[in-house]
Amino acid sequence: MAEKKTTDAARKKTSTAVKKSETAEKVIAEQAEVKPVQAAKTFTEEEVQAMIAKAVAQAQAQAAPQVVQISQNVEKVHFLWQAEVADDNVVMFGDGGMYGRITGKTGSFYVPKSDISRIMDSQTRHFIEKRWLMIVSGLNDEERETIGADYKEGEILDKKAFKQMLELGDEIIPIYRELCDGHKEMVAKRYYEAYKAGKKAPRERIVALKEASGSCEAAALAFKAILEGMNEAEAK
Repeated sequence: MAEKKTTDAARKKTSTAVKKSETAEKVIAEQAEVKPVQAAKTFTEEEVQAMIAKAVAQAQAQAAPQVVQISQNVEKVHFLWQAEVADDNVVMFGDGGMYGRITGKTGSFYVPKSDISRIMDSQTRHFIEKRWLMIVSGLNDEERETIGADYKEGEILDKKAFKQMLELGDEIIPIYRELCDGHKEMVAKRYYEAYKAGKKAPRERIVALKEASGSCEAAALAFKAILEGMNEAEAK
């Protein structure tokens, strides 16, 4: 009987060991199992272009300058930009263009009178001095004089004359005589660029404008260059 009990115990022990071994092998097999890799998502060309367009739009929105919304009840100063610059030229007023961002030759913006000191940096003062940036309304005579915007009669071009310098023909001559140096430079530059582009004005008008340039050396030199070009063309 003792021998039989010993044999049964040994068999039981062996069976338990086999089960443990099978369990361990199963666990190892499960851990070693390689899970299938999910295939990467593919996009059509249209989807890719749409994603690019969305990213560009988001970037432009983040880069757009802040624009100050001014209440109608706040006293405002109206600024007018008129400058003989390239059509794609961009000029900004205030930190990051917060008060105005103008592209090209003309444009306007408003600044609360209480904030006017915030745009009076060296660039703005230079533009005001050149009469490229003008004050239309919002300041009294004393305030205009303080910032150099006390314009004399006829020294600046109105909107119509600025846009139609060349189309005015000989009518530009009496207007030109009264202009400040900054606006005389504008007229001279417009005429010079028109001449270079093949749009020729009568010699008599160019001579008259040159003589009316007075102390504005930049304008006089521009008209002189036009006359020299005319002389060279006629000598051929």
